[in-house]
Amino acid sequence: MILFNGSSFKDERGTVRFVNSFDLKKVVRMYCIEPNLSIIRAWQGHKRETKWFFVAKGRFLVKTIRMEDLKDITPIILSDQESKVLEIPGGYYNGFQALEKGSVLMVFSDFMLDESKNDDYRLALDEIQWQ
Repeated sequence: MILFNGSSFKDERGTVRFVNSFDLKKVVRMYCIEPNLSIIRAWQGHKRETKWFFVAKGRFLVKTIRMEDLKDITPIILSDQESKVLEIPGGYYNGFQALEKGSVLMVFSDFMLDESKNDDYRLALDEIQWQ
C-alpha cells in the first residue's frame, strides 16, 4: 500500500485540498460511496485491480489485509481534514467504516466495471474479524 500525502490552502475564498503526487494516468473510473454510519463494508478484494481512496467529506476507518495469508490487518484513518490518497494494489482485501455521519469516500480504479467484476473476491465479515 502507498499513502500519498497532500496539503491544503486556505484564504478568504475558502479551502483547496490537493494531492499533487497522486498521478491519475492509471485511473479509468471513479465513484463515490456514502455509507450509513453503522455499516461496515468488508471484505472485498482484487488480485489485479488497484484502487485509490480519498475522503471527500468526513472520516473513515479503512482496513486492509493481504489475500495470500490473511494476517496482519492494517488500519488507516482517512479524513477530510488531511489531504491523502490511499492506494490499495491487487492482492489485498479491504473494508471501511464511516466514522462520521454524512461521510463520502471517493474511489478511483484502474479497471473498468466488467474487468473489476471478473477480479472480485469477497469474504464475509465473520471470516476476518473487524475488531
